[in-house]
Amino acid sequence: MLEKLEEVRENIFRYLEARIELFTLETRGKVEEGVVRAVHGVILGFLATITLIFLLSLLAAFLNELLDSRYLGFLIVAAFFLVLTIIWVVAKDSILSMIREMAYKSLKASQEKKAEEKSEAVQNLMTQTRDSLNQSDQYIARE
Repeated sequence: MLEKLEEVRENIFRYLEARIELFTLETRGKVEEGVVRAVHGVILGFLATITLIFLLSLLAAFLNELLDSRYLGFLIVAAFFLVLTIIWVVAKDSILSMIREMAYKSLKASQEKKAEEKSEAVQNLMTQTRDSLNQSDQYIARE
């Protein structure tokens, strides 16, 4: 019986060590993934901004040719962005609430997924522990 308790204690210590190591690895992996995604996002944002600037310059030049003017195309493009800016400022509260709602839904889904994964891991560990105890009971019964 004492050997069985010692084996259970060892299994618990191994389980705790494994959980600590797993937590460390998961944290390191999440930090690395976050940094990689941030760098990718910054570069992608930079490239998209440069592309947009050139496309808008091209649109303004096309409008200049179409309207037979030197500056009217640039004025139209600038006015369009001025209107967008005014709408963004006026609708600030509704836009912020929409962004918060989307972020909340995303975080909630992520937390539910993590909780489900943890539950599955606990069930697997419980099954393994029961199997180990059953095997040790069979071993003790044979002796």
